[in-house]
Amino acid sequence: MKAYAIKVDSSDLTAIVFAETRNKAKSIAQHTETFGDMDYIDIRATRSPTLDKYYKGKSEMDWYNMEDRVAMVKEAGFTCSYEYEIYDDCDDCPAKQWCDRYEREVTE
Repeated sequence: MKAYAIKVDSSDLTAIVFAETRNKAKSIAQHTETFGDMDYIDIRATRSPTLDKYYKGKSEMDWYNMEDRVAMVKEAGFTCSYEYEIYDDCDDCPAKQWCDRYEREVTE
C-alpha cells in the first residue's frame, strides 16, 4: 500500500491514508473524520512515499497514536494544525524534537 497526504485547499489539515492509487486514496479520505464532509473533487491526494513503511493494515495513520505522530512529524514534516492554538502539552509531545512549529514557538 502507498501512503498519500490528503488535503483540501480551504484548510491546513492533512491526513495520511493508505491506498493502491491516488483516486482510491481520495475515496478513502471521504470516510475519515477529518475529510468525511468534503466533496471528492475538492480533495487532493499527494504521494508521501516516506510513510509507506508505516502501513500496518489500517487505512489511515492516527495523529493521536504517538508512534504514528512521531513518524508523521519526523518523516513528513507534520505539525499541529494552525487552526488550533499550540497546546500546553507540547512539552510532553514525543515528536517535539522534530517539530518545526514547536521550535518556532520555543524560540519566539
